[in-house]
This record gives sequence, structure tokens and C-alpha cells, in this order.
Amino acid sequence: MRLKQNATARTSCDARVQFSISREGVWTVQKVVFDHDHYLASPNKIHKLRSQRRIIEADKQLIAQIREAGIKPAQVYDFFKQWYGGVENVPFSQMDCNNLIGRERRKYLPSNDAQTLLEYLKNKQLEDPTFFYAIQIDEDDGRIANFFWADGQAIMDYAYFGDVVSFDTTFQTNKFEMPFVPLLGTNNHKQTILFGAALLFNETIESFVWLFNTFLSAMSGKHPNTIFTDQCAAMSAAIRIVFPDTRHRLCLWHIYQNAAKHLSHVIGEHPEFLAEFKKCVYEERSVAYFDEIWHGLLSKYNLVDNSWLKNLYGLRAHWAAVFRDSFTTDMTSTQRSEGMNNVFKKKFRRKLCLSELIEECEKCVATLRENELDVDYKSRHFRPIIYIPHLAMLKTAA
Repeated sequence: MRLKQNATARTSCDARVQFSISREGVWTVQKVVFDHDHYLASPNKIHKLRSQRRIIEADKQLIAQIREAGIKPAQVYDFFKQWYGGVENVPFSQMDCNNLIGRERRKYLPSNDAQTLLEYLKNKQLEDPTFFYAIQIDEDDGRIANFFWADGQAIMDYAYFGDVVSFDTTFQTNKFEMPFVPLLGTNNHKQTILFGAALLFNETIESFVWLFNTFLSAMSGKHPNTIFTDQCAAMSAAIRIVFPDTRHRLCLWHIYQNAAKHLSHVIGEHPEFLAEFKKCVYEERSVAYFDEIWHGLLSKYNLVDNSWLKNLYGLRAHWAAVFRDSFTTDMTSTQRSEGMNNVFKKKFRRKLCLSELIEECEKCVATLRENELDVDYKSRHFRPIIYIPHLAMLKTAA
């Protein structure tokens, strides 16, 4: 007696082989149909058949390495099209590639995001005992509210260069759309350095107070001399609470952007207005002269009753050059934060999980520190540029 195990490609009359297998393991072909009841895939579409698609282990490892370098999913598949010499030679589809990347990404935080992040940070602290982190958990639902981290090198950098801090919350690059907040400064080569970073649940006074207090804990209580931010009321209030002796300066770049938005009707009719406005902002001779040219500007362009300019004038001690009375390392804006945001946008992939975000941030910081080593090496092993070549005193100092 034969045990019939019929294998057919389809229930219709498509091409198929029908066979049976005996208990002794003997295969008997019962029927062969060569005709197809559908159109066959043309030679240039064979690579799209599911039976012809497979991602081998070597390609999986290569995809993982490319992704770690910060390449986007669409660019990953473009790489393989060049690698295999054309899309028809790639042994898998772009959807197969994207699905693999998605499965790998989900390994980071499969269930409990807060717990997985905590384990990740604990492992970082085992690797670097000076690594600092703090997490604020929402008491009601157990979700992450805010968290901050800084490695040992960042803490050391702040001890040397923490006189001025640039602070910006405009960049969001994680699946929770939480503001990513790098705290930046300047080193002795006028390069951007990172003192720490945070993710905030919201931009309230309470969140900023928690962040600033946590930052002070990480940095042994050292307050910055000057801090640059955009024009955020909650941020300003938190700075007054936590950093009462720190000079708070507003970003001039943001002020110019807001001026273009609120005074567009004036700028459209009088293109020279912005140049005169800028002259007023950078006036350094005296407060009396600043007031004179400010009010003259308002009268000239009929802006005496403009509410936005009235509010800006009330904040003049935080942005006008004549009121600058603290060390600023030549900063006038959060331009370093804006510049780093552009770096993060190029390096980070949208909708990152929290552990992924920390890893990508570390790669960016490693690049900054490598650049610092390069400049430090050149400053010690190359002859410096002397602005007055024939001055003997400068040659001796060099």
C-alpha cells in the first residue's frame, strides 16, 4: 500500500509534478504537466520572483555595517545595486532589505523602552565608571519623562571649558518626538564640544529645572558664566531658578529670524531697515547711545507702537551688545547648536529608538574629538602662522 502525498504547484492546471512516497521511502512520479496557465516571468523580471530572492548571511552583515555608518535604508539598497552590477543582479528586493532593517531596529527596544534604556546605560557605566546618567520616570504610567547623560570626557571638558554653554531644543529625532537637547561649548581651538545631552518629555519650566539641576550634579556644581538660548519663556524662567548668577544671552540669529517674520511689511518696503537694525544690536559705545539710535529707528519707520519691538526692547539686557558683561568666547548666538543639529540630521535616522539615539550621538561626539586631536597635534608640531611676520617678539612667543 502506498502512502499518497500529492505535491502540486496549484489546484488549477498549471505546470506541476505529482508524486507519492511509500513507507519504504520510494518516490513514484504519478503525473507531470508541462503547460502553464499563466504568463511566465520575462528574463528581466526573474529576479522579482519570491523563489529567486534571498538575503544571504554575508549580505545581512554588510547591511548591518552600512546602517551603523548612518546610511539611510534607500541608500543601502542603492549600494547593493552598484555592488552587484545592476538591480537585476541583486538577490533580494528593496522591500526585503527594508524589512530586514526594520526587524533589526526592533531588537533595540522590543517591549519595555524604559527598562531596556536603563540596562543600556548601566552597561555604559560599567565600561566607563565616570559615565553619568539620570532618568526621570513618570509616576503615573511609568514612562520616561526626561533623561540626561554625559560621559567622563564630556565632564572633564566642562571642567576646563564650561564657562559658556549653548542650549537648543529644536531638534527631534526619535520615535517619541521628544526634543533632543545637546549642551555645547567651545574648546581652546574654538571647536564645538559636547558637555552632555538630554531628551525631554516636554518643554516646561519643570522639565528645564530638572535638566539644569541634573546637569549641575553631573558637573560637580559648577555654574556656567554665560548661557545662550533661543527666546523661550519656560527656559528663561528655569535659568533664573537654577542659574541665578549666570548671564543669560539670547540668540541673535533667532532674533533676526523673528524680525524678518514680524516686520516683513517694513522690510519689504524698506530693504535698508535690517542693516540699521543690526547696527543697533551691535552698538557697544554706551547704553545712552543705544537708546538714542533704537528710538530713532522706531520713529523713522513708524514702529513706536509695534508690540513685538516693545517686548524685544524689554529684553535688551539679554541680547544687545552694549549690555554684554560676561565672557562669551565670541559667541553671539546658538549657532554652534544649529551647526550640530545639521550634523545630527545627517548622521541620525528619523524615528530612532532611545538606545539607538545614544549610540549615534556617541559616533558624532567621537568625530568631534578626533577633529580636536588633529588640531591639537598640528598646533604642537607645525609652525604657527604669525600675523606680523617680521615682529621678533611674535616669533619668540611662537
